[in-house]
Amino acid sequence: MTMRSAFAHPVDDSQQTFRAVLSSMAEPLSPRALPVLPPALLGLKASTAALLYTLADQDTRVWLPALPDETIASLRFHTGMRLADLPEDADFIVIAAGMPLPDLMSLKAGSAEYPDRSATLLIEVDGFGADQVEGCGPGFAAPRRFGAAGLPKNFWREWQRNHTRFPLGVDAVLITDTHIAGLPRSVRIREG
Repeated sequence: MTMRSAFAHPVDDSQQTFRAVLSSMAEPLSPRALPVLPPALLGLKASTAALLYTLADQDTRVWLPALPDETIASLRFHTGMRLADLPEDADFIVIAAGMPLPDLMSLKAGSAEYPDRSATLLIEVDGFGADQVEGCGPGFAAPRRFGAAGLPKNFWREWQRNHTRFPLGVDAVLITDTHIAGLPRSVRIREG
């Protein structure tokens, strides 16, 4: 098994990536370019790997789709993350392109005392556009049109259900080959 390298400059690259993630959550549904990408891993976008290298550590449980052993070994080696057997037990849930969405209502939603103890979905998509929904809420100066090609079926309907639990619920980051778009649970979505 060949161990893949992660970021060329682990500290600087992960700090830059973290800033991009924060920026994407502060201005939801506004795609942000990832400043640096690690080498690709089999079965996973390099951009998704960048987020895992940045966000996952020995204290996080990550649910992954069926991936090659060398991809999982590389992610675990570079992050120390623990694998979750079920999406319901995970802090981060990776949804690879074309995968069905787990029931958002079954995922960790936090609690009244600790709303931050919720899950974050990392969802791979094919690209971004402006033709599916209108989003509004904190981080929006005005409602914003947004679209993502390749989202799991019924995603926006499920997201509306997720929002009804606010301030509880899950957050999401939508991921293309080079860009991300944050989708915090506070975002209200209107389809059409």
